[in-house]
Amino acid sequence: MPVFGVEPFLDVCVLSLIRQTYNDLEIILVDDGSPDCSDKICDNYAALDPRIRVIHKKSSGPSDARNSGLAIARGEYIGFVDSDDYVASDMFAFLLSQIKKYDADIAICGHVKTSHKGKPRPHFHRNKTYIMDSCESIKKMLQFGQYESFVWNKLFKRELFDNVRFPSGHLYEDLYTTYKLLDKAKRIVYSKNVKYFYRQRNGSIIHTGYNAKYYDYVQASSEICDFVEKKYPKIMQTAALANHCAKIFTFCRFLFSRPRMLFNAEIRREELYKYIRYIVSSIR
Repeated sequence: MPVFGVEPFLDVCVLSLIRQTYNDLEIILVDDGSPDCSDKICDNYAALDPRIRVIHKKSSGPSDARNSGLAIARGEYIGFVDSDDYVASDMFAFLLSQIKKYDADIAICGHVKTSHKGKPRPHFHRNKTYIMDSCESIKKMLQFGQYESFVWNKLFKRELFDNVRFPSGHLYEDLYTTYKLLDKAKRIVYSKNVKYFYRQRNGSIIHTGYNAKYYDYVQASSEICDFVEKKYPKIMQTAALANHCAKIFTFCRFLFSRPRMLFNAEIRREELYKYIRYIVSSIR
């Protein structure tokens, strides 16, 4: 679990892990150079629960934080949680039972967005289950309204991460990585039962205004599109549509950002112009 600047939310998240009905957990908290007191909160929980291990490191982003946790993880299965979210008390018991029941390599559960204060948005109870191969699962990941590329509502067999790591220095690290794990899996089970609670809050990376690094979203989508064209051509139409939508979404986000972003000294003007040309030229 990467931890950075989430002091107001960290207790709720860690407690939701400590109180899991499946007890045989290794909880790895990666303090990514957090500027607040999150590092101390992590250490306090580690002193209280022997299942918790803490890594303190210089801030280098969520990809490196996840990779640091993977490097020391000892479990047979790997799961991820974002430190400003929380999970149902039976989430990992449920995902593990799904893997064993369907002889799957990856299990996926439903998620629901919450308010800044953690109150779940209204949602319908869903209990439909899909059993998929790699091609079907990648197609469903690319379809809007399905389970998307997030790693935090999934449980993976550890061996899937052999020779797979999150890309250092990139946003949308899930999008760059999840399709590779789905491709390596022989069977994937997806249940729409909601077990993960995704907090929408001001100040998170995804919900800030325009950032020049948003081109990572476009690059990752294009990478998936190229991969699908070579290995799963029968779902190429779905991948092309997702790639096209990513470019339009990102360009619109730039256009509707606050005008002051154009004059932000932290963003080089040349980089912005290069980005605009890239997006415009790629939308066909």
